[in-house]
Amino acid sequence: MEPILELKNVSKIFGAGTAHEVPAVRDVSLQVMPGDSVGIVGESGCGKSTVARMVTKLTDITSGEIWFDGENITRIGEKETRNVYRKIQMVFQDPYSVFSPRMQVGTFLEEGLVHFGICSRPEARKQAAEWMERVELSPELMERLPHQLSGGQLQRVVIARAISIRPKLIILDEATSALDVSVQKQVLKLLVRLQKELNLTYLFIGHDLAVVRSLCERIAVMYAGQIVEVFDSEDLGHNTGHPYTQKLLGSVFSIHDRNQKEIQLETLSMEDSGYEKQGCVYQKRCPHATEKCRTEQPVMEACGTPHRIACWHPLCGGHHH
Repeated sequence: MEPILELKNVSKIFGAGTAHEVPAVRDVSLQVMPGDSVGIVGESGCGKSTVARMVTKLTDITSGEIWFDGENITRIGEKETRNVYRKIQMVFQDPYSVFSPRMQVGTFLEEGLVHFGICSRPEARKQAAEWMERVELSPELMERLPHQLSGGQLQRVVIARAISIRPKLIILDEATSALDVSVQKQVLKLLVRLQKELNLTYLFIGHDLAVVRSLCERIAVMYAGQIVEVFDSEDLGHNTGHPYTQKLLGSVFSIHDRNQKEIQLETLSMEDSGYEKQGCVYQKRCPHATEKCRTEQPVMEACGTPHRIACWHPLCGGHHH
């Protein structure tokens, strides 16, 4: 089976060639197989949303290659890009930003179906009503304007539109983080159910390990522009080994138990962010850093079959180098 999406050594440097270069994403490689749900998790500023923007052609890449559905989409023109939008849909954090304030919710759904040639306009009304039901909303809400719906209802409409176009990949960029917790839980359940029913492929970007784990089978942990660990979500905790993953884990609260502590991850400041010229990106914040960590960049190595880790002193399964 071929991956539906593959990133090969993708980097993005903002301000490349100037004195103020910011390496937002560095040498990221990742595969997403059809029908999979893969999460990218890390704190604000780690580059995860930049990855999503490069895949959806909203941001150019500096180096590397992005392959989607069997073709190299790294440097394609406008016409091919439109074709890609038909196959990749994105759900953003703020559903209100997607709507025109004067457009009825039903029209928003219909426009997608007509624009991408899924069906004729008369048929679109009927299909839009069916999609409303699929995302557990009453078709009566189709007459409403965006401000007459709650954030959770609107996000369901956005999800319905994304899925109705029958894309091959749906990218969810912090798609539940603006919702309050009980609504978040319902939307995640909906996403899990739709994935099973329709065999969807998800790339989910988030900062909350508990949320990402509830939706994804595989998780890539990102720090300062690099992926530092990739593992199956069921291994989370007992078989993850990067010190940064452990730190994220210490901050996890379970979706099912709200009484556990909630956490504010520090946003990366440039000084301690690990935009290091050499060595490991996490060296300044790592309790286990040694001289080797400061001088040599760790390579992604297998630590068990689906498990890969970039660390000289991983804490998993006795793999100490």
